[in-house]
Order: sequence, then structure tokens, then C-alpha cells
Amino acid sequence: MTLAPLAIALLLIGIALVIAAAWMLAHRAPVVPAEPPVAALPDRRLTPGAVDPAVTDADICAHDWAPGDPPQRGGDLTYSKAARHTSRATKDEVFAEYRVTNPHDRGQSWEIDHLVPLGLGGRDTPANLWPESRLGSGMNAWAKDRLEYRLYRLVCDPPPGASRMPLREAQAAFTSDWVAAYRRYCADEADCPAFAGD
Repeated sequence: MTLAPLAIALLLIGIALVIAAAWMLAHRAPVVPAEPPVAALPDRRLTPGAVDPAVTDADICAHDWAPGDPPQRGGDLTYSKAARHTSRATKDEVFAEYRVTNPHDRGQSWEIDHLVPLGLGGRDTPANLWPESRLGSGMNAWAKDRLEYRLYRLVCDPPPGASRMPLREAQAAFTSDWVAAYRRYCADEADCPAFAGD
């Protein structure tokens, strides 16, 4: 008989704990994400894309560029390396325009990316820059890098049996919808390997 009062006490304590947990769950503060949801495509009002209109198909494939804005012939660099000069201030300006707060984590979460890649004649100007997620699943910065390399190869060094892609067509793939272009040109992932160079 002495166990009955103990069992009742334990039951009441258990009920009280369940009620307290339910109350705390119902009254907890909502979880607010640190950043707004990330879209795969940039805001076209802020980042319409920008290209160097003077660069031709043959020019972009040459390795005889010197640094400049835009790059000039007469060096030993790729157009991409010669054009790359995005300052920290410009990157911060782009992050601010897109309302990305606290973006600096050594590039683990974000990169300021060129909508039209420098390797395909894109300009290193705010109109061609946007913060792209490296952490978002699916169509993130790593996927876009694969597409960039694939289209550069189609412009400059197409595989046997493939026709050379015109530079303007490759640029348009990014200014229109790079995600759709990825689905078209990288449907077979073997065509779009990871690229760790320039």
C-alpha cells in the first residue's frame, strides 16, 4: 500500500513536466535565420551582368593579356586573371546592396561572384557582381563554377565532334538564366567536372 502514494506522486510530477514542456514549446521565441533565403539567381535590378564588348571569341581564348580595367593585350595572363581586381570595398558594397549582414567568414558561406564569368569576358564591376551562396544546396557557387568551366571549354577548346560555341551565346547563358544553362550543358555531370584553376 505504501507504493500507491509514491506512484501517484510520480505520475503527478510527470504530468507537470509534460505541461511545462508544452507551455515552453508554445511560447518559445521564433527562430529567425541569420540571412534571408538565398536565391540561385541574382536580383537583375542590382546585377544585370556586364561584358567587355571589345573582346572577341579568339581574344578570350588567348593567354596574352595584361592587367587593366578592362584588360589590355600584351601580357602573358588569361583574360580572367588580367581582369580580376575586385576590391574589399566593392565586395562590401555588393553585400550591403543585397542586405547580406556579417558575410565575412573566410569565404565559407559566400563569394562575390561575377554573373558573366571573367573567363568569358565579364567585367569586374558592381553591375556584374552578386553574393552567391557556397552553402545552398543544388544551384550554388560550386555548380556555377562547373558551368563556367564547361562553357569556357566549349568556346575555346570544344571536345572532338562538338562545334565551337560563340562567345556571345556563352555570355547570354549567364545573363538570361545560368541555372537553366546548367541543366542544359551539365545534364551529364561528367561534362562538368569541378575546376580548381583559372
